[in-house]
Amino acid sequence: MPAAASRPAPALRLGFALFVLGLVFVAVTVLPFLFGGGHDRPLWLNLGCLLAPAGLVLAVTAAVRAGRADQRAADRAVRSRLS
Repeated sequence: MPAAASRPAPALRLGFALFVLGLVFVAVTVLPFLFGGGHDRPLWLNLGCLLAPAGLVLAVTAAVRAGRADQRAADRAVRSRLS
């Protein structure tokens, strides 16, 4: 029987939020070029685009760590039942 779903780790939610915010920056940066407004964007807008990969790395790392923690807990539960 599957265990009850727990709330996602705060780092996972933060990573997801940073990723979405970074995608908004990417859209704001790229869309004007698609519609013919090909002029340079400010540096802060270009640096904001870096939030997407940073958020992705944070979210994936948090998900892997949470998965490993759940796996260790399940392993301990199985071992305790076998002993």
